[in-house]
Amino acid sequence: MNSREMILARLRSNRPDPDVYLLPDIAILGDQDRSRARFETSLAGMGGAVLERQGEETLAAAVARRFPDAKIICSAVPDYEGTLHIEDVTSPQQAAETDVMVVRAPFGIAETGSVFLSEAQLNHLNSAAHLAQHLVVILSEQNITANMHTAYTERQEFHTAHYGVLMSGPSATADIQGVLIRGAQGVRSLSVWWE
Repeated sequence: MNSREMILARLRSNRPDPDVYLLPDIAILGDQDRSRARFETSLAGMGGAVLERQGEETLAAAVARRFPDAKIICSAVPDYEGTLHIEDVTSPQQAAETDVMVVRAPFGIAETGSVFLSEAQLNHLNSAAHLAQHLVVILSEQNITANMHTAYTERQEFHTAHYGVLMSGPSATADIQGVLIRGAQGVRSLSVWWE
């Protein structure tokens, strides 16, 4: 047995019993408004936007209208074609060439305007949601939860995902003279499409 195997064996044998350390019930705190209006207000405050449907417009038409110069549109959903499917993206370098990524979020949080994404939505290429230039997130109004407390207690994804991220808009920084710059290190825009 080499050193690595010895260390791992000792860690496994000394792991605490999870039944002994049960977590307490989580109190449901804060405003319980889980409305679309509250979500949209919070999303806008974080620099995100709603990709508004015009008439009977499809998602494909809305994406083409919003991003007319996009060449590579990566789809992480089976019901949107795009020019590239997430299953065909094999490296972060390839994901970085993506102009627009379309993904479906399992839920959103009204209080923060956040959407949750995990390896289940990103086909285990977690960096894809951060390396694309623009992110379009499909979200159902029925999947909005009020706040972080309700998200943690109501949504199983918090407990089953190996990786999870809450995104509330484009990346931003304000470290130089307090000037806010959006799209500094990650996506330049985040748009929500209501399904």
